Amino acid sequence: MLRRIESRRYLTYAEARKILEDRVAESGGALNPTQDRTWQYLRLFGNIDPGTAREAVDELVKGGIPEYLAVELVNMCPNEDGYINTILSSEEGLKINEELLGKVREVLSKACAQQGQ
Repeated sequence: MLRRIESRRYLTYAEARKILEDRVAESGGALNPTQDRTWQYLRLFGNIDPGTAREAVDELVKGGIPEYLAVELVNMCPNEDGYINTILSSEEGLKINEELLGKVREVLSKACAQQGQ
């Protein structure tokens, strides 16, 4: 089966899990070894609602955080400023201040509240 890339964007684990769930349903459960390993991983770590995850990413991007970092933050759901600061500091030129950290904490606390349930 030929596939064509129509667009590229960063996906959260939750969004990737949803895409793979749809593929599993379409194929009747037949997965190749790579898909199966990916499925096992995403079942463990992609346990946020995909819509909630995307909303959180969009909110973080509106706050000035690059999309790839916003996705990492939502995937990891850090709850300590030290971890958040470490992730954000990987972006050269991003001004990290209390206001930004507060916004990130607020968005993540809402999005990640359901994780682990």
